[in-house]
Amino acid sequence: MIVAGDWAITPGVKTLEHGAVFMNGSHIQDVGTKDALVARYPKAIVRDHPGCIIMPGLVNAHTHLALTALQGIVPPEGELSPWIDRITRAILALDRNDFAASAAAGAAQCLLGGVTVVGDIVYGPESPATASDLGLGGTFFWEVLGITPAELPEALAMIEFPSIPGDRCPSRTRCGLSPHAPYSSGPDLLRAVKQVADGFDVPFAIHAAESLAELQLLTTGDGPFAEKARRLAHGFHPPRSGAIHYLDHLGVLDGAIVVHCVHLMPGEAHLLAEKARGVVLCPRSNAFLGNGRPPIRTLLDAKARMALGTDSAASNADLDLFAEARALRELEPQLTVTQLIRMMTETGAEVLGLGNRFGRLAPGYNADVIAVRIGETGNPLQAVIDLGSPARVRTVVTDGVARVLGGVPTFPTITIQKAIAQVTAKATRAIAN
Repeated sequence: MIVAGDWAITPGVKTLEHGAVFMNGSHIQDVGTKDALVARYPKAIVRDHPGCIIMPGLVNAHTHLALTALQGIVPPEGELSPWIDRITRAILALDRNDFAASAAAGAAQCLLGGVTVVGDIVYGPESPATASDLGLGGTFFWEVLGITPAELPEALAMIEFPSIPGDRCPSRTRCGLSPHAPYSSGPDLLRAVKQVADGFDVPFAIHAAESLAELQLLTTGDGPFAEKARRLAHGFHPPRSGAIHYLDHLGVLDGAIVVHCVHLMPGEAHLLAEKARGVVLCPRSNAFLGNGRPPIRTLLDAKARMALGTDSAASNADLDLFAEARALRELEPQLTVTQLIRMMTETGAEVLGLGNRFGRLAPGYNADVIAVRIGETGNPLQAVIDLGSPARVRTVVTDGVARVLGGVPTFPTITIQKAIAQVTAKATRAIAN
């Protein structure tokens, strides 16, 4: 199949006029102009997209698909701690079938918005399995918190973390581990999870430097998170430092994917650039929860590798990565469209440990291709950032299979919508009680 448009984005975020992609099975075989590819592969089916730019499937580097059903049920309360308490009450009311239904709805939202790869926090095998069924890929991080290292093996078995990750992660996915955050996982647990991740050679992710409450806990030992830390972060003692220095002192920053990084102390941006696999910014979620704005210029100056995520639908308006990019640009107008698109594609895949498979329109890469309507323009990169939205995504292909055509999903949505409505109602009742 050949997917063609007025423009295509090639590796390095270069533009190719009248660009097209030839997909052979689940992988990209060739990239060039439409005329050249049609001449080389005369028997191929051609899907032409006038007024569209062809680009790699987007990478939403931080999500919680299993929480999609909680969208809008807990409004922001000005402080992160009470919001977490209420959203946790809703999460604890859900069972595995609920998580599967919620993840399906999240995966559908992602695909309709042009996202084909995610960095997703999961509570069991439901999310990667459901996402894979719909054609969504990515790195899925099994989350643990509130336990001791001695309890870790049993906890991982209970949530069905694959004992041999490559055996039970679907083909488009990679398994990973996440010990949530410094205030919910003690120092010994952070080290233990990192050791397991390194032993399995899987990615390690952690929420860190997200809120002032977290920073207060780490620097003084008190504040809104003090009680949570006493209850969940076994063995925690305030390090009198920022979160990134703390993680580095524990030996868990090397190769880590660090999410949020809003409240950095002096020198921590350079530590992230030197040691972490990457930083995932979620500006709209930060704003929703009143956590502030990430120090984008400081991270850029330090040359930290940055990706972009929406966080969960429970702490955002939606899972629209284009809107997230515009929010980031509003915070730091000096960000170029090339930098933003790279964060949404190539760099996002690299941060998730998937840079050799996703995020580029290049031979040998997975056939994840989208077409976004931008109209007539002399600056297609600017146009796709300014105008991009789920409503403008016309075609989505993953592994060579069309998941969205003409803006309409090829997968059934009625069943997903009915299931998620039931989960949302269940979670709402749990919060009210």
